[in-house]
Amino acid sequence: MSGIQMALLGAAGFSAVTNTYTSGTSATETVPTGATSVVITVDGGGGAGGYNNTTLGGGGGGGSRAAKTIAVTGGNTFTYTVGSTTAGRTTQGIGGTGKTSTVSGTVSGGSVSMTANGGVGGNTNAGGAGGSATGGDVNTSGDSGLDAASGGDGGNGASGAAGGAAATAGSPPGGGGGASGLDMGSVVSGTGARGQVSFAYT
Repeated sequence: MSGIQMALLGAAGFSAVTNTYTSGTSATETVPTGATSVVITVDGGGGAGGYNNTTLGGGGGGGSRAAKTIAVTGGNTFTYTVGSTTAGRTTQGIGGTGKTSTVSGTVSGGSVSMTANGGVGGNTNAGGAGGSATGGDVNTSGDSGLDAASGGDGGNGASGAAGGAAATAGSPPGGGGGASGLDMGSVVSGTGARGQVSFAYT
């Protein structure tokens, strides 16, 4: 049997595997032996809700998503960072912007540089804009948060994760936090959900 034939059999015998990460900073992902392709999905974090001492703030924007398919060889490596949660506010002001998630590296199929930005924090009366993404074959922005008049909900993440209702955390990955303020009994505004990074090998 030729070496080419054996290589093909090895590739055909590879069992698909997906590695999903909910945390990590400048961490290393190593391509498993036998993998020939990977779909990389990168989700940014949600923005935190805004806070208004008079009425209700605006919801935080949802995190973005970048997705890319590329050829790989076992032993290739990527470096990734997963955006963490963004805490809500207890005083008047704009919610924090959601954290960014990234993946980079050079593999057999070429160079990878993916960024999924977090949603913008809610303002004191307006929702924050959804985050934007770059570097994927498909780059999808998160939804904007709602303004006070519409209930101050956080924006949905580009992943489909829901934004939080008023004074409620967004759902991971990437849901924006709901707003707070006097109309909610002055409780903490909603936390922006963490991001996520996944590598699906075949």
